[in-house]
Amino acid sequence: MPKWTVHLAAVTCLLAAVPARAERAAEGDGRPAAPTRLAPADGETMTHPVPSFRWEPVAHPRATAMGGTRIQVARDRAFREVVDADTLAATVAWYVPDKPLAPGDYWWRVAGVDAQGRPGLWSGARRFAIRAAPEVRIPNDATFETIREAIARAAERAPARVVFEEGTYRLTPDRPQALIDLADVADLEIDGTGARLVLTRPAPLAHLARCRRVVVRGLALDYDPPVYTAGRVASVDATAGAIEADILPGHALPDAHAAYERDRKGLVVTEADGFAVKRGVRLVVAHAGFERLGGRRVRFRFDPPRLARHFAPGDVYVLDPRWQKAAGGTTVCVRGGADVVLYDVTLHGAANECLNSFYADRHALLHVRLVRKEGRALSVNNGGNNHHNARTGPWIEGCLFENTGDDVCHVNGYAMGVAEQPAPDTLVLPLNQPYDQFDTEAALDVCPGDRLRLFNRRAGRLLAERRVVSVERRGGTLRVVLDGPVEGVVTGTGHEAIGSGKVTQVFNADRCCNGFVFRRNVCRRGRRIGVLAKGEGGLIEANRFEHLGGGGVEFWNAPFEGLGARDYVVRDNTIVGCQRLDRRDAGIWCTAFRPGGSKIHHNLLIVGNRIERGGVPAIDLGDARGVVVRDNRIVRPRGEEVPPSRLIHLRNVEDVQVDAPALRQ
Repeated sequence: MPKWTVHLAAVTCLLAAVPARAERAAEGDGRPAAPTRLAPADGETMTHPVPSFRWEPVAHPRATAMGGTRIQVARDRAFREVVDADTLAATVAWYVPDKPLAPGDYWWRVAGVDAQGRPGLWSGARRFAIRAAPEVRIPNDATFETIREAIARAAERAPARVVFEEGTYRLTPDRPQALIDLADVADLEIDGTGARLVLTRPAPLAHLARCRRVVVRGLALDYDPPVYTAGRVASVDATAGAIEADILPGHALPDAHAAYERDRKGLVVTEADGFAVKRGVRLVVAHAGFERLGGRRVRFRFDPPRLARHFAPGDVYVLDPRWQKAAGGTTVCVRGGADVVLYDVTLHGAANECLNSFYADRHALLHVRLVRKEGRALSVNNGGNNHHNARTGPWIEGCLFENTGDDVCHVNGYAMGVAEQPAPDTLVLPLNQPYDQFDTEAALDVCPGDRLRLFNRRAGRLLAERRVVSVERRGGTLRVVLDGPVEGVVTGTGHEAIGSGKVTQVFNADRCCNGFVFRRNVCRRGRRIGVLAKGEGGLIEANRFEHLGGGGVEFWNAPFEGLGARDYVVRDNTIVGCQRLDRRDAGIWCTAFRPGGSKIHHNLLIVGNRIERGGVPAIDLGDARGVVVRDNRIVRPRGEEVPPSRLIHLRNVEDVQVDAPALRQ
């Protein structure tokens, strides 16, 4: 099969070499050495049923020769009774089993895999144990407040396990506080055993601050009525810029809540396509006001009037405002801490963004379902899940995300601004950054050894990457000394200045959700992107993306969420019927803003993906170096006259190896 060669140079290793001991082959036969294991420790005992396994990487992963790691977990030291086994790309050096482990004794081991798929020698077996925790039971006639109190009592005596009785809990919170509201709690499991929670007012399911080894599992959450509204279009007056719509049964009228007047954004979906975004419309179609016409019919006005041309009779207009913290905030929010797991949780609604985390290391979403109920237009308002500033993670596997009101998944590190630059190698960073903070602590986590990247967004230019030598807290600031000078820094710290790129953006490259894993998930009929990812060391594999407004997988720096993607594997994904919105995108899209500047994306392997019935191009790669694209299949409609060269677009790239895709009709 012919190759399109953009640059004759081979893809080179882009980061510093790892220690020589990690490069050693296994004795005698040239196979990879066994990785050095970090956790769990040998003999460790825990009550946490979903442990994370960690090891040092065997070697720096290269897109041209991608190796991997095998892991096994067994009930016996001889590994005759294996309960979990997997193989991961070398870009990832941790693992989360996709289901809880029962109490008992276990052994685990790992082995390297070379680029040809040959496994190396296993490490020695390490033993760990999981023990059952004391239980606290919640009766099925409990109220919102008695559930909160029972969980709080269990948290005080942790390790503990909270168990709901089966049934439906119809709950009316007195105020918009979280049902599960925990801070500084460790070793707690909350097991819904299939309980169904119905909230009659917007309120969060869980807010977890600085918690460690907490599991929330076996719960289903709904809101009655839904915390968005939608109407089926009855008529369109394009000249006047207005539509008339009948509000769907079971949905609130828009004058029932001030949120629909305060936040006027909306989207246009088609019922015939399972309430997917209508093809060719804008991302946001905001109204300019509405009036009741009698019964459940409402007239919406648009400014400019031409926005009404996005509609046709039978379309559904969805209003999905952000309710703000005063009305419930994020449905599940994890702030700080580590090893917080959501397992087997079903969500039919969200009062704002649905699943968010900030500075939460090794956070895991396993078999979580965001499901649109029959007769509704959305599963959840706004984003499905957004994760910021983890050192490791999150790990997202086996989930269903459908009909989300914005991106299905977005991982990143927040941009920071610089208050002062008292010396060429010294930055003063305010603790109270407008984006890069969490809760009331607003304490930046910048440590000696971290790598800071300084970026001029308006020029699309990376000014420098420097390693932190020392950090000193002085009042409300951090004085950060770097291992070299930086020229061209523009100081400034406000929301507008950082988000617009007027000032230099600073990203902590060691807190950008590195080691992100997104695998075996289904994402369908979301408003925009399947996965928008940044950070270092990622794996996006074996997912199915269907009928999304945007692309399946995208890499680019949002206004204050960045920066680039490095050491990523995107493999064996299926992307069907995406790119429905009127926006530039691709099934797999990589770019920088501003395009054409620095190559902020490095060392990407895009292999074995199937892209079907989407827009053109199917793969769009820009502002990147060290990329390998091979063994992908692109399926186009019969009779389409698009030359193969247009299906993969390249711009401002170097050291890129692209195989001509296998085309199907």
